[in-house]
Amino acid sequence: MLATPRPRRAGAAAAVAALAASMALAVTPPAAFADHGGGPSAGQVAASKARVAQLEHQLAAAADAVSRAQQALEEARTAAEVAVEAYDRARVQQAASVRALDAAQLVLTAAGARVASARHDVSRFAVAAYEGGPLSSVDLLLDSHGPDTMLYRLSALDAVSRSQRDVLQTMNAAQVYQQAVRKQAAAVVAASTRAAAAADAARSHAAQLVAAQTAAVARVSAASQQLSVMLTDARAHASALERARLQALAEARARAEAARRAAAERAARERANQQSSGSGQQSSGQNFGATVSAATEQAALQQAESQLGKPYEWGAAGPDSYDCSGLVMWAYAQVGEHVDHWTGDQWNEGAHIPLAALRPGDLLFFATDTTDPNTIHHVGMYVGNGQMIEAPYTGANVRYSDAFRPDLIGAVRFYNR
Repeated sequence: MLATPRPRRAGAAAAVAALAASMALAVTPPAAFADHGGGPSAGQVAASKARVAQLEHQLAAAADAVSRAQQALEEARTAAEVAVEAYDRARVQQAASVRALDAAQLVLTAAGARVASARHDVSRFAVAAYEGGPLSSVDLLLDSHGPDTMLYRLSALDAVSRSQRDVLQTMNAAQVYQQAVRKQAAAVVAASTRAAAAADAARSHAAQLVAAQTAAVARVSAASQQLSVMLTDARAHASALERARLQALAEARARAEAARRAAAERAARERANQQSSGSGQQSSGQNFGATVSAATEQAALQQAESQLGKPYEWGAAGPDSYDCSGLVMWAYAQVGEHVDHWTGDQWNEGAHIPLAALRPGDLLFFATDTTDPNTIHHVGMYVGNGQMIEAPYTGANVRYSDAFRPDLIGAVRFYNR
């Protein structure tokens, strides 16, 4: 009987199916993280990243399981091919046994004819002896016409006896041959039938293995795809949490910076007001002497704004690049007012005015020590609404920026030349 072919790894389909089931249990959706008023916490961001790492590990294990399941499926398919080939061989052998059986039947028919002929001859001799016919040995002895005749007849009787014995032996041999052929044919048919049944069973078993392993591969592949989708979602979730946290932190820093600037602006205004009070200047409506008109300042400011985006360059005063005092000098030169190319001189080339009296075109000065004008290091032109235009520093371009910085020391309006 043929042995049932099996894959080299016994129970591979069952093992993969168990793995798929365990993976399905492990595939759970990530917990939702609620954003609080201040944005996601550091713990929530860390938990989301840990979830991503967990899913990445599970996905790697799933990929390995898919690979092993595919290998087991290939082994099952090979075993199925072997079983099918064995089945085909058994079918060929069974067909050959049928043909052998047909040939044996012809031999049995011929043997049967010989047995029947031998039986007929024996029967004929037996009837003749029973009826006392001319071949009877008794007649040969009693009806003798002399010794010669009797001897002749005895010789004939002996020949008949030998003929009878030959017929009987032929009949016996034919019967023995007939039985041998019948047994041999029956054995061949039985063997081929058993071989065909075993091969068919092996083929069916192999087909079942292939079907089971194919289903296992599908389950593991589906679990892997589910993990991949969940990993993509988890990564997006973790990224969104981190962005939200960074944005919340940035907003908090911006609020703190705005509060700091507001406090600095109040302090600068109070300082400037105190300075202007000490010098006898009282209000925004005060006449600060022969200073340039508001129209002149506005025109100079428009000239400065026309240079927005041009690069800062130390010592430059236009028209392609500027430093801070160079931008002020160039802008006022375009409206007919000459000022020096140095913040120290510009600080002293006009009236010092309180911040409450600022108007567009006034100059704002900044110092490392807001109590000492000798530490002035930067100048800008006031635009309005807390903004100024400036040439800031190397690597930056002429731009708008906040006017009321903590290092603001005071404001100046140029004298009319």
